[in-house]
Amino acid sequence: MKQKLIISLIILSYFLTEDNSLNYLWPTNTSKTITTLFGEKRSRRFHAGIDVRTYGRIGDKIFAVESGYISRIKISPDGYGKALYLTLDDGNIILYAHIDKYNSEIELLVNKLRINRNSSSLNHFLKKDELRVKKGELLGYCGDTGSLSGPHLHFEIRDPSGHPINPLKNFYSIVDTLRPIAESLAIIPLSNKTYINGLQEYSLFDIEPLMLNNDTNSYKYFIKDTISVIGEFGIGLETHDEINSSPFDFGIYEIELFIDNKQQYKINFDKYCFDHDHLIYNEIDYYLLEKESRSFHRLFLNENTELDFIDKDSNEGITLNKDYHNLIINVVDNFDNSIQIQGVLKGDIVLSPDIIYDNNNYIIQTSNTNNNLSFYLSTRYENSQKIIPNYKQLDSTLFSFEKPLKPYEVLELFNKNEGIKSKSTFISFYEYDPYKINGTFELEHVNKYINIHFKENEFSGYDAKLILSGNDKKNIIDLNRYSKNILSSGLIELNKFEDINQISIIYDTKPEIIFNKKLHGKIFSSKKESSLKFENFEVVSNKESFNFDSFISINEEQINTPKEFTKISNPIIISPNTISFKDYITLKYVNTKPIKGGLYQLNKKKEKWIFKGKINPYGQAEIKLFSGGIFCILDEEEKPLIKNIFPNPNSYYNVKEVDEIYFNILDVHSKIDYDSIEINLNNQPIYFDYIPYRNLLRADLFKELGRGENILKISIKDNIGNNTNKEVRFFIK
Repeated sequence: MKQKLIISLIILSYFLTEDNSLNYLWPTNTSKTITTLFGEKRSRRFHAGIDVRTYGRIGDKIFAVESGYISRIKISPDGYGKALYLTLDDGNIILYAHIDKYNSEIELLVNKLRINRNSSSLNHFLKKDELRVKKGELLGYCGDTGSLSGPHLHFEIRDPSGHPINPLKNFYSIVDTLRPIAESLAIIPLSNKTYINGLQEYSLFDIEPLMLNNDTNSYKYFIKDTISVIGEFGIGLETHDEINSSPFDFGIYEIELFIDNKQQYKINFDKYCFDHDHLIYNEIDYYLLEKESRSFHRLFLNENTELDFIDKDSNEGITLNKDYHNLIINVVDNFDNSIQIQGVLKGDIVLSPDIIYDNNNYIIQTSNTNNNLSFYLSTRYENSQKIIPNYKQLDSTLFSFEKPLKPYEVLELFNKNEGIKSKSTFISFYEYDPYKINGTFELEHVNKYINIHFKENEFSGYDAKLILSGNDKKNIIDLNRYSKNILSSGLIELNKFEDINQISIIYDTKPEIIFNKKLHGKIFSSKKESSLKFENFEVVSNKESFNFDSFISINEEQINTPKEFTKISNPIIISPNTISFKDYITLKYVNTKPIKGGLYQLNKKKEKWIFKGKINPYGQAEIKLFSGGIFCILDEEEKPLIKNIFPNPNSYYNVKEVDEIYFNILDVHSKIDYDSIEINLNNQPIYFDYIPYRNLLRADLFKELGRGENILKISIKDNIGNNTNKEVRFFIK
């Protein structure tokens, strides 16, 4: 009897502890196709749910996944758009976002709330059980409201504390038999004593699948060459997942890093806190995102220990001894499909051979006999095609080349020893006129250091020095060739930039060729407020702006603005743009008199100026910056467009034919000022939904119109104050 009681209690315990959320209903009647997974990168945040594909349709039904009550209704023109929060009886919270319309009961409630608050936007919290719903009940319809790139349902599950949970772990399952894909490995220098294959720069390495018996779904990947790395470094991984019958690339679920079979890092995307959204660019490498437009997971701790995704025992940087070391990275998706990446690291360096070049006879002599040299010819321009030169090896150290034909006049050579490749050396087969040297400066933060590049328009072949100067200070740094057309300072400690106002490049030529660049900047502390002014602009930091001390500069930028704009200020460039700030810095603009216009930022990839901030009546503007960029005060006179108005002007309708008002509004340059939109019908305010994705403004009419003439008045402004008004008269028969 006692034994039966124990068994009964065990069975009862199983049913009581079973996760009933496994029985959640799928949230919509559309397919189970997903376009975005939990934890994927978004701008300055993690994706907190999944996106369910609606194939461009609007109007697919949305259901209550389980019984509970509506706890919040939120409506805005951006973000989640029309959103609904459902608190389930088990305590979890469901969020449905980008909704086109709610069910009729909720829409009536929304209309009453809008009238009472005299606002089309809402953020309304309901009392417990004020509006109860049952599992499977219709809540609304999928749409495209808010900030998005196409219609879909954004769906989240949050725990009772409001923290997002991965819906595909323990809640929902979809068909996925495909493994993740490995793309590239990054070795990231974390010290100015770090060298990766001889370079003090980020270094990227291809990852190749290990094909066995023509298996196209291989789970093994390898890095072809041994990687030489000395000093402290971090590892980054570019990877994505694939799902059956889906054309999209997805984020992964889990990554583990091992060095010599010892776990160094682990991350899994189960659950996190919204307060940690700002850590997205400590998990995704911002430098590579900005420079290469590629997403690499950082497999080391870097001011992101609070992030719930990451195992707290993970490394803060790795330093190797001179031996060979096995690298293993395991990548797993949400449905346990996995891959493994293998490679070899060596805590040692292979130096480039010393070269003596006889440019009269095209003969190269190396400094030792143990070289396994490779040679390539190219032009003086970056990214030109490489060809193999004709040469003879005269003895163990002497190589004779045929006279190359222009434009193939630059020789690249590098050494390999025990699988490790040295840095490339470049030689000009023909003497280059020093007066033709030209190029551009590039100053960038690389983690806690600064790197200065001088990018030559054409390969010169000359050596050069970098000089940092200001206030009777002078720091001289030898430049090295990072690549054929780039001279690099390597990683410079931040304190070298204290009181510096000019950087100079001096070439070792006769006569000396010198390039100067003014530098208006200062070191901002990560622990206190600071500011920097330049003309009418000022940047101001707070105590939480930076993860570490940073060199912030503001300088005039020589760049043309489009003819449709009037330039109010000269464009400025704020640096750096290769690190993401912890919180934000404030960019302020102050004019001595009222002006019309707006604060714009240049999107260099799209070659387009993007509106960022309004100028108030006193000639001032203020925006938050999370990284550097190019900014300008611009004005334009183009008025917003209002078109495709329904009801049509001067038209006649039956009373049942007009139950809504809609029209398109559009502004190309500064976008519509949502708060400026006013709609009046017969002198009564009309509350509306604004759908930026379709440039659509829509309003339901909850009362039938009376017979006779009706007058619709519309007023909108763009963000710099250009105004458009329309009056439409229509008739009800």
